[in-house]
Amino acid sequence: MGEILIYSDFLKTYKTRGYRINHLERYKNLFPIVSSPQLAGIVADLMGDGHLQGNPIWRGDYTSKSLKELKRFGHEIHSLFHTSCKIRKCNSNTYGLTYNTGINCAPIARILMLIGVPIGQKVLKSFRIPDWIKKDKECFRRFCQRLFTCEGGILNETGRKPRIRLEMWKSEKLIKDGVEFMNEVAQGLKRYFKIESSVIIQNKTNIRKDGIITRPIRLSISTGSTPKFFDRVGFEGDKQKSLKALLIK
Repeated sequence: MGEILIYSDFLKTYKTRGYRINHLERYKNLFPIVSSPQLAGIVADLMGDGHLQGNPIWRGDYTSKSLKELKRFGHEIHSLFHTSCKIRKCNSNTYGLTYNTGINCAPIARILMLIGVPIGQKVLKSFRIPDWIKKDKECFRRFCQRLFTCEGGILNETGRKPRIRLEMWKSEKLIKDGVEFMNEVAQGLKRYFKIESSVIIQNKTNIRKDGIITRPIRLSISTGSTPKFFDRVGFEGDKQKSLKALLIK
């Protein structure tokens, strides 16, 4: 594993000096930030079911219906950055009861941005898989496991083998960027794990309250590569159990 962020580069992102730099001394022991599968998984969580906020209030949230899953995320954040997350009900979600676990620490949120987590609404942002994840097999494996767990699923249609898909929405202005991101996932799956997949733009749209039109981009694992995905990457939790049940039928 290699260094991906050092303390001096972190400090350069602050415009003010003096008191603020002194205040940041308490975080100096976190550096250098070193690549790891665990950190790659956190990046995927925030690209998937999470949200990172920048100025004026640097913080982050990870959303799930599962308190167990939120505790897993909070435990990993604590082990990496020595800061605790707080769980609360999410009152703005219209898809049923969900919870958020919050990263209420501005320096940690800034670190996450600097190592590759996009800031703001992901559907309106162009972003890629960070190079430190793409170039390391185990980091990429964990990244994909968490991203598919957050944003993926299993299509189980009568008379057909189960198909695994990963789907993310993008504004129509960023469709090309979304396709390039999905292609990075597809290329890594093939290079590291011999998993074949295809990327298509879905023929449906959604009009947001702000009038922005969005469209889903889907990566589908080939049916012949489904067992490889199960063995070499896989989902985490109940989705992996469901895939196993389908494969042994």
